[in-house]
Amino acid sequence: MIRLFKFEGYNVSVEPEAIMLSPFKAIWDRDKHKDKRMALQELSFIYFMGDPRSDYQYIVDEEEREKEVAKGLGMPATWKKDKVVQKALDFYNSFKPASAGLLEDTRVAVNKLRELLRNIDLGAEDDKGRPIYTLNTVTATIKQIPGLVKDLDEAERTLAKDIIEQARARGSQTKALGEDED
Repeated sequence: MIRLFKFEGYNVSVEPEAIMLSPFKAIWDRDKHKDKRMALQELSFIYFMGDPRSDYQYIVDEEEREKEVAKGLGMPATWKKDKVVQKALDFYNSFKPASAGLLEDTRVAVNKLRELLRNIDLGAEDDKGRPIYTLNTVTATIKQIPGLVKDLDEAERTLAKDIIEQARARGSQTKALGEDED
């Protein structure tokens, strides 16, 4: 994983080489403020939306995550993600390790399971009058939840550990763009 953005001291910092990459440069160059406040907010938006280390990753619905990130960054209420920001986000996401993608997919699956459990209608019947959801099926599913939670938690810790180890292995070196493994 490339380290173009860092979250430290309640701020997202942008590494100078990030601005040299065309998708991020487009965001930087279009901001005419002297302090580049809008560019920094949009680049922070990209970090919080795409980086597996982001505290917003627990929000699996992307539209909901976008709203919460924009709100958390104090972006103007009229701000909407445009093609320039989407292109930069897609570019940033292309450098995620495969493990981060699998973790995202797992979060989505667990969230769908949550919704299913919340919406189970124990009185629902099929066209032959048999229950669609039996009590045994529901209780068997519920018994699997602690294991799923434990496995998801372990996967999140493993990914965080991998990211930290990659950063330590590089030391003060900067990783080249194509150097990440999938």
